[in-house]
Amino acid sequence: MKHNIFAIELCLRLEPGSRLRGRLKDLVVSHPSASTPGYKWELLRRASELLLASEGLFEKGCWDFFDDDARARSDYDMWCNGMITEEGARTQPSGRPGERDPEPRYMTFTISLLLKADSDSARSLAELCRVPEPDLWKKATFVHILQGLSSVSFAAVKSDVLYLIPGDESWGLTAGDLTDPKFEYLRPIGVS
Repeated sequence: MKHNIFAIELCLRLEPGSRLRGRLKDLVVSHPSASTPGYKWELLRRASELLLASEGLFEKGCWDFFDDDARARSDYDMWCNGMITEEGARTQPSGRPGERDPEPRYMTFTISLLLKADSDSARSLAELCRVPEPDLWKKATFVHILQGLSSVSFAAVKSDVLYLIPGDESWGLTAGDLTDPKFEYLRPIGVS
C-alpha cells in the first residue's frame, strides 16, 4: 500500500489564565488508544475548533502534504518520534506565563496523518494544501487548512498522532527556546 502524509504544527502563545493548553491536553489524553474512525474524526474536529478559536495566538508553524510513499513513511516516523523523545531546550522549568517574568511562553500542537494514497481524503487534503508559494506561511492559510480538516475520513487514515508540548504549563517554551536548531522548521506566521 502506498501512503501520503499530512502534518501541521502550530506554535501558540501561552496566555496567563488561558484554558487552551489545558483543553488540548485533556482532549488528547482522554482519547482512548483504540477507537473508531468516527471518534478519531471527532478528536480531529474538536482539536481544530480549539485551535481556530485561538488563531490570535498563532506565532509560528509549519504544515506539509507529500504524496511520495517513502517520504510519507519517513516524515510520519519523524513526527511520531517528536512525541516520544524527551529532548528539551532546557533542563529546568521556565515557569508559567507571567509567573517569573513578563517574557511570553509558548506551546506547540502537532497533528500528523499517514493516509492511504489515492483515497478521497488524500485527494481532498492534497487540494486543500495546494497553496501559492507567497501564501504558504500566512495565518489565513493555516486557518483554511484547519477548517478543511473536517473533510478527512478516518477510513483512509492508516495512522495518526496528535500531541502537545509542553505537557506541563510550567515548562512553556520561551522565545530563546524557539531559536534552538530543533525548532528551525517552525516559520513565523504572517498576517497578510
